[in-house]
Amino acid sequence: MQFPEIPESDPARVMELHSFDVLDTPADPRFDDISELARRVAGTDIAIISLVDEDRQWFKSCVGAPLGQQDTPRTISFCGHTILCRDPFIVPDTLEDDRFADNPLVIGELGVRFYAGFPLISPNGFALGSLCAISRQPHQLMEHQIDSLQRLASITVQLLDGLRQASVLSRTEEGLKAERLRQRLPSDELSSLQLLASRDQLLQMLELNLSMNGGLPFALLRCRFRDYDRVNATLGGVVAEEFMNEGARRALAAVPKGSSIARFTDAELLVLLPFAVQHSDVQRIAERLIGFCNQIYRSGSQTLPLGMSIGIAIHSGNYASVEALLADTSMALRMALRSSSNTFRFIDAEARSVARESYRLESDLREALNSRALETYLQPIVDLADGSPIGFEALARWPRGSQIVSPGTFMPMLNDSGITGELDLLIIEQALAAVPLLAQPIPQRQMTMSVNLSGILLEDDELRSRLLQLIDSNVLPSGWTLQVELLEDAFQDSTDAFEHFLMDLVERGVAIAIDDFGTGYSSLARLISLPLQGVKVDRAFVMRLEEQDDSPRTLLRTMLTMLNDLGLAITAEGVETEAQKQWLAANGVRRAQGYLFHRPIQVSEAIHLLQELDYRPSAIPVSSRRLSAVRRRQRRFLWPWPLGDRRRSKGRPDQ
Repeated sequence: MQFPEIPESDPARVMELHSFDVLDTPADPRFDDISELARRVAGTDIAIISLVDEDRQWFKSCVGAPLGQQDTPRTISFCGHTILCRDPFIVPDTLEDDRFADNPLVIGELGVRFYAGFPLISPNGFALGSLCAISRQPHQLMEHQIDSLQRLASITVQLLDGLRQASVLSRTEEGLKAERLRQRLPSDELSSLQLLASRDQLLQMLELNLSMNGGLPFALLRCRFRDYDRVNATLGGVVAEEFMNEGARRALAAVPKGSSIARFTDAELLVLLPFAVQHSDVQRIAERLIGFCNQIYRSGSQTLPLGMSIGIAIHSGNYASVEALLADTSMALRMALRSSSNTFRFIDAEARSVARESYRLESDLREALNSRALETYLQPIVDLADGSPIGFEALARWPRGSQIVSPGTFMPMLNDSGITGELDLLIIEQALAAVPLLAQPIPQRQMTMSVNLSGILLEDDELRSRLLQLIDSNVLPSGWTLQVELLEDAFQDSTDAFEHFLMDLVERGVAIAIDDFGTGYSSLARLISLPLQGVKVDRAFVMRLEEQDDSPRTLLRTMLTMLNDLGLAITAEGVETEAQKQWLAANGVRRAQGYLFHRPIQVSEAIHLLQELDYRPSAIPVSSRRLSAVRRRQRRFLWPWPLGDRRRSKGRPDQ
């Protein structure tokens, strides 16, 4: 009889087996179900799940034969041979095999004549034992049977992992309970943030997991609340903490039992999912987290989005340090944040390559911004009645080599870096400098130069001051109006500084418009109370005008009626078809922009466009209803300046 070899690395394997805390545990019907399936798939008398300890083979499950004892010596075990392999260990007829012909398990009462062992390989690469199919007669397995039994062996390991997870969780929960008792903090008095593990506790758990024989498998999710910085800057630290407390409450409800959550930074949570290594399982949890947090959060009279982005790294023996693991979750999170929606990203070889290219791109972008190499392109805004230009929107483009990089590529990088305000000022400066050149072919024609203001600029006193200085130092030609476009969410800011800034703009004859209207969270009361003069209807509404369902048209028609009643100038964005144009014109929209009319063009092309214009020096009339509506809002909220009179004194009629 041949005894199974015991390699030098066996102590590490045994330690890994003991970490599952499953030896000498009671019977579990889940393992018996697997054994029964294995017996049926193999077409054998017996199936066993056995784990090979230091000097014994212990049976977690056995179906098809009564066992007089729960274990046998390792020296006579077939599984002792199986764990030395990575592939199935199959003996068609033991009496024909010199290694086993005189084995007590063959010649004794059990009478093993056929054995097929499928090693149970842990995520860290150690063979814990085997799933065995045994018969008292010689037997053969077909390829499809071998494949199915290997799958059952994999399921067995997953079940063992679940038991280990429960064991670790139990120890963790006991530790947290002991900590609460030590601090004399009853759990019913704790906020959601206090229920989280501390940052240091979670980092220690990661260190422990990585130090155990190459590391226990787990997934780490780095979750960032996208709007935290804006909430903190505009509503203050108290509201921001309430915001995070609600986020923590939802995260605790979303993750499975056994997970650990800690607040990693002011705006970020770390979620540790023990033994979760299957992408599909982790993806399901990430989607659940985002889904729970996607619901709007109301704080007093404020309506706040709790949107979350998640970066995910999975450890299955592939990380040597916590620092490397956190760096990968950070990289994945940055990629997720660059999406306009709440989403998650896994880190892998492809993602790292994308991230490295992204870093190079970001470095080049910063250099381009510092050297003022980004250019202003102008997209014409047209009168729907005759298609003639009545203004332009200034848009940023980045010449990089032989390519022109669009904002969809570089704006997320600037948002991540918090320097979108600098881009705003550069584009506005270039746009204001271009206006005198644009005005030459069309003297006295009523035109608008529309520019965008990012949230970063609106929240920064120094950037706002620089913008006002730019406006003061660039007097526009007669007939031209500067319009600033603010995203709808910006109007949630109810601070005195924000409202004073809007007043400063209006005093300078600057028109204020809402950009992407209908996609944010502004309230009707704020629309009425603020000195708004224009609205740009988001392209998402325009794109749906040609759908079979009438609901999008009904919604937009209602919105347009309300905006017209408020006396606000309406511009439709993203018009691409003649049918869209006709519907908008029939429903009271007079201004539009989109590829149906013009793509964004360079300043020189815009000048050429105006030179070819059959110009008749007549202004687009301002409706008395709209002018009176603006003045009514001024009187109602005690605006201390006669906006219409001031603008006419500068040759800039209301629009």
